[in-house]
Amino acid sequence: MAKKKKKAVQAPRDIHPARKPQFNRIFESRYYFAYYAIAIAILTIILFREFVFSNLMLFGSDTLLAGVYFREFFVEYFKAHGSVPLWDPYIFGGMPFVDAFHGDIFYPISFVFKMIFPLFRALGWVLVFHVFLAGISMFMCARAFRFGNLASSIAGISYMFAPYLVSFVAPGHDGKMFVTALFPFTMMFLERGMERKSYLDFIGLGTVIGLIILTPHPQMAYFSLWAIGSYFIFKLAVRYRKEKSIRSSGILTSLFVLAIITGLALSAIQFYPGYKYVKEHSPRSGEGRGGYEWATSWSMHTEEAVGMLVPLFAGTDSADGRLYWGRNLFKDNTEYIGVFPILLGILGLMFYRDTRKWYFLGLGIMSLIYALGATTPLFYLFYYFVPNVKSMRAPSMIIFLFSFSFALLTAAGVQYILSGFLSDKPDRRGKALKYLMITAIVYAVFALLWTVAGTGMLGLYRSIFYSNMAQAKLTAAEGNLGTIIASLWLVAVLFGATFFVVKMIATR
Repeated sequence: MAKKKKKAVQAPRDIHPARKPQFNRIFESRYYFAYYAIAIAILTIILFREFVFSNLMLFGSDTLLAGVYFREFFVEYFKAHGSVPLWDPYIFGGMPFVDAFHGDIFYPISFVFKMIFPLFRALGWVLVFHVFLAGISMFMCARAFRFGNLASSIAGISYMFAPYLVSFVAPGHDGKMFVTALFPFTMMFLERGMERKSYLDFIGLGTVIGLIILTPHPQMAYFSLWAIGSYFIFKLAVRYRKEKSIRSSGILTSLFVLAIITGLALSAIQFYPGYKYVKEHSPRSGEGRGGYEWATSWSMHTEEAVGMLVPLFAGTDSADGRLYWGRNLFKDNTEYIGVFPILLGILGLMFYRDTRKWYFLGLGIMSLIYALGATTPLFYLFYYFVPNVKSMRAPSMIIFLFSFSFALLTAAGVQYILSGFLSDKPDRRGKALKYLMITAIVYAVFALLWTVAGTGMLGLYRSIFYSNMAQAKLTAAEGNLGTIIASLWLVAVLFGATFFVVKMIATR
């Protein structure tokens, strides 16, 4: 008698931990970096298309006020004499040119642009290039931290197109853009150097530190050194705990000191005379500059902090009207880095298994607290205990470290969704989906409240956080209500879509 065929047993719907998602071949290609570079170059050109496909100047308010003159004087002098001018006779009856930080004199990248293009075009092209460079540096940094190509790409794109970086075009703050674009290279070389004990990686670190100081933006360079130094200490402690080797720690410390010396040596031509001038002769060190109120001027305030989660909550000053209603005198840029990097970064913190994420969480929190300045009493700790903080202002500048931290944490969140999410336990996967769903619902609820009762919600905000709002600011805030409502609905829809996409990944 013939045997009956056994009915095939259907595999359970839950995905076995050994199974991994199948990626398109492009993400595994050896040429992926070239594909990525071409893609972000196209995106950058699209963003700046009105400048790229014209013969016009890229507008920047500070560029028009002084930046064009400084650089025109330098370019004409250099082309005529083949050297750098040491004295500027046209300002205040004369002042030192190098010592007084007349822009990016020795910064090699912008120097090349100024020698190739007409100056009015070079000033724009160098900003466009550094937006592109930020995407390259962040991608390479994320890869050094062993994130996959797709996760690294999302980190790079979120960092380069963060409104915080791109909005610096409006005031023409090129030095801030240069430092922001270069900074991920420092963490890339430091991470690789600490892992490999590589002499060349530490030389690379020192070279980038030198470039950052030559940008020149001493305050942003100082913030960069805070992050570089603290991450070195973190990595050294982790390695020592693992290896228990004083010799290994000594070698790494020596290499790190070599990197710092290399950076200072490469930038000494600008750093030393500039530091001496600012301390002893600059009018910026004179009466009226100093004290807690001055050091905390141009801080982020509650409105800008809320604006990290609700795009353009506090508005910005624009040609269409003065719609900034925060507590600073005016605002032509934003500290907003994108809501997706923050919320996907939180997803990475919750579920991605890597101890380094806690360092970057700490760096992000520290940067945000510092950026808030006088908004919290914690700034007194920086003011009284950290050298040179009393000599600086505009603490909101440090937010580039927050942007960097959450770009890396975004890579962690994306990496978890693409790989760890599928192999994780069902209850942890459920928590991730619940997090995304709750986030979308919360945004939808606030979007509905502001849509139905925008004026009332604004009044509630004023009564809690901004009771002394001037009438002009109130008028600007009321004019910005449409933007707030649109931002809330947009983010709610995007996170709702993200929830459904991740849900589909979970069910294959």
